[in-house]
Amino acid sequence: MAGEAKGSRARSEKVKGFDYVRSGIADYPAPTRALLAFCYFVVYVVGRILWPTTIENEGALLAETRGHGRMIVMNHTSMVEPVVFITRMWRRGVFVRPIYKLDFEKVAILRWFFRRMGGIPVDRGSADLGAIRAAKDALQRGECVLVYPEGTRIKNDDQKIKVHGGFAMIAQMAKTDVIPTAVVGAADPYHTRRTRRRTPVIAHGSPISFASLDAKGRKAQTSAMEQTAMSRVYALRDDLRARHPDLW
Repeated sequence: MAGEAKGSRARSEKVKGFDYVRSGIADYPAPTRALLAFCYFVVYVVGRILWPTTIENEGALLAETRGHGRMIVMNHTSMVEPVVFITRMWRRGVFVRPIYKLDFEKVAILRWFFRRMGGIPVDRGSADLGAIRAAKDALQRGECVLVYPEGTRIKNDDQKIKVHGGFAMIAQMAKTDVIPTAVVGAADPYHTRRTRRRTPVIAHGSPISFASLDAKGRKAQTSAMEQTAMSRVYALRDDLRARHPDLW
């Protein structure tokens, strides 16, 4: 009886939390999949109205990600960009699972919600093996993982940036490519527009494979991937800014 009770508690804990992180979205219980679809659709419609978004060369991005688990790295300026990007990709048949800070789970209802929406929480500043395995498994299942290596929203050009490079190690473990992605227009810290309406523009670069890097050995390759991917993210961002000078 004690063994049965212990097993029951373990199953209950999995259903309540971590099992949603480790399991594929397609394997979620039917009620959870229905909730996810409903929430994604509502947010998608609201996003199309409030934050009309352009994804440049979207067809190429979909071809590269649909059915292929890819690590997507992006600069971070607002809570708008993950919302519009994830729901837009979902509407086109691509599951994108964001990695987010465990701090967002201080409120129990948010922990319950974010995990059922496909999020993967990570305890930054520690070797969070659970998050690493969850992200690796998601990539190997064919789901994409979205990471903001800057670790927080960058609110202006004077803000110091500390890049967290764990994404490269996860991609290496999953044996997948990294897609550098950049966004402008999701924030307006300098009040460059007369209205506060946000009009994000997202650009992506070609996937970066570990085989293409001029580095030998696991550590050297992860370091090279971190530097290469983020340099391309910022190059994409700067190009977007040059072509859209009214967007930040």
